[in-house]
Amino acid sequence: MTSVTHQLVALTAGSLVLVTHPQTSGPALATIVVIAVMVGALTPDLDQPAANLGNRLLGARVVGKIANQFSGGHRHFTHSILGLLAIGYGLHWIINHWLAPGMANSAQFVWWAFMIGYVSHIVADTFTDRGVPWLWPLPWHFQIPPGPAVFRVTTGSFVEVLILRGGLIIFLAILLRSNMAIFLNFWK
Repeated sequence: MTSVTHQLVALTAGSLVLVTHPQTSGPALATIVVIAVMVGALTPDLDQPAANLGNRLLGARVVGKIANQFSGGHRHFTHSILGLLAIGYGLHWIINHWLAPGMANSAQFVWWAFMIGYVSHIVADTFTDRGVPWLWPLPWHFQIPPGPAVFRVTTGSFVEVLILRGGLIIFLAILLRSNMAIFLNFWK
C-alpha cells in the first residue's frame, strides 16, 4: 500500500480510539497525537530505501538502510511482531527514562497514538498481495484473505486508490460528523 493509504488507515484507527476513549488533551497534545499516528503509520516502511518517511525525517534514511540490511529487505523485521515489540518497547523506554516525570501522561498518550499508527500499517499490509511476515525471522507471510493474490489489495491498484481510500474517507467523514462534539473537545 502507498503511504497515503497507510496514513488514512491510521487516521481512521486513531479516530476510532479517540471516540471510544475520549480524553481531554488540549490543542497542542491533540495536534501531536495526530502527527504521532501519521509517523507511526509510516515507520514500518523505514526498511525500504525509498520510504516516504525516510525522505522527511532527519536521519531516517540512515536508520532505514540499517534496518534494511539487518532484516534482509523490505517487509521483514519492521513488519513483524518482533519489530513491533522492539520498536514499541524502545520508544516506551525512552519516554520513561529521558522525559521529565510531569510529561509522562501526555507522552504515554502520544506513544499509544504512534503504536496505533504502527499496528494499523502492519494490519493493512496483511491485506495486500505480498502479505506480512508476522513471525519474522520465520519466512511465512500471512495474507488476508488466504488463497490467490487476486483477492488482495495491490499497491497503487484501482482497489487501493478508489475503493479502499474512498471507503476510508467516507467512513472517517461519518465518524467525524457523528462524533463532532468529542473531536471539538480535543481542541478546547
